[in-house]
Amino acid sequence: MTYSAEQSIPADWTTSELGELCDIQSGPGHLTNPASRSNAGIPLLRPMNIGYRGQIVHADLTFLPQEAESKVDQYRLRTGDIVCARTGDPGRAARITNAEAGWLFSGNLLRLRLRAPEWQGYLLHYLGSPVAKNWFEQTSTSGVGIPSVTVAALSKLPVNLPPRAQAAAITEILEGLSEKIAVHEEIARTTAELRDLISPAMFTGAMSPHWN
Repeated sequence: MTYSAEQSIPADWTTSELGELCDIQSGPGHLTNPASRSNAGIPLLRPMNIGYRGQIVHADLTFLPQEAESKVDQYRLRTGDIVCARTGDPGRAARITNAEAGWLFSGNLLRLRLRAPEWQGYLLHYLGSPVAKNWFEQTSTSGVGIPSVTVAALSKLPVNLPPRAQAAAITEILEGLSEKIAVHEEIARTTAELRDLISPAMFTGAMSPHWN
């Protein structure tokens, strides 16, 4: 099914362009290219650090050396910022928590800093919705087979805005579902580990089930 932000919305909803809701900034590509990175220093987020449930993944971090600090202050992340993939999987987004405040973001990410912080949760889920994904598929350009989106294009993303009470309810429901997904993912992961642990013993006869 194809979704569009232009589809009819309730009379008490409005539609705004993303650039009207937040400041959008691209990462400092000239300062964060691979040659500038190190194994210690200031953590640098890349697209691979954005999880598919809107969370920051701390695995496989890279860093900028501490001596680069004076050049990158304007690219520091704050709690509540949203980082959005610019290339690869445009639109995949995550919200910055206290744990990532002060970190940096690479040139393959865009930073969204909302003017009204109370919309952070709603916007994070909106960016992951079928409506937004359809927009990214239609809008993203492709260079060398890699989809990407520019700051100018992203600023034009239409965002459907319900009354704030409804937005809070929508956010609460979607966050609850995301938590359930996380629980089921953890169950699936631990079950797969158990299977991989015991199956070699079963297939070599070291452990055999006892049938009644």
